[in-house]
Amino acid sequence: MSSTAVPAPGSDSGSPADVGARRPRLAKLPGAAPDLRASDEERDQVAGILADALATGRLAPDEHAERLEAVYAARTRGELAPLTQDLPEPAEGRTALARHLDAAPVHAVFSKIRRGGQWPVPPETVVRSTFGAAVIDLRHAVFTRHEVVIHAHSFCGKIEILVPDNARVHDTGTALFGKRSLPGGREAEGDDGPVVRITGRSLFGHVRVMRGGFKWPWREWR
Repeated sequence: MSSTAVPAPGSDSGSPADVGARRPRLAKLPGAAPDLRASDEERDQVAGILADALATGRLAPDEHAERLEAVYAARTRGELAPLTQDLPEPAEGRTALARHLDAAPVHAVFSKIRRGGQWPVPPETVVRSTFGAAVIDLRHAVFTRHEVVIHAHSFCGKIEILVPDNARVHDTGTALFGKRSLPGGREAEGDDGPVVRITGRSLFGHVRVMRGGFKWPWREWR
């Protein structure tokens, strides 16, 4: 009786079809399958690398804005790959830590708190002012998303939100014995700026949105 040799486990013996069946699918590997649809998580990862490159001076603000616009317009992994191919990976945990700290709620209780500078704006920010004042300055901030939400709650306090001239502001909050205002006007300079949505409640307090001082170059490359 003739015997048939059985390939050892892990060996490359056998037909090409068998070998191919044992290999992992490229579609599951990071960066592979350029035609595969990109997920929101992958877009956010690329946006994080770009934010790190801006903070370390590897990208100018206008170039960062151009690439970030392309990130959230990308449909496939292949469209995302060229946007970071000339940039190093951020140090492990650096981007995640920065986002975690910036995403922490802002609470002003019998005090004044200001958040400003080139800080990466998380998708959502919670701001509370109780007998105090909170200032959220977005004029020089790094928008890692085209649209962000700020939950502004004021009780016997004041919240001031400073936005770029070309930001589109949508305030859907409420006021009870309080006030919500936008002295700079609701109309943005053009329709190419980031979108800032504001929610929350003003109770015996004031939530004010102001424009001026800086125009974020969201799509100036066009």
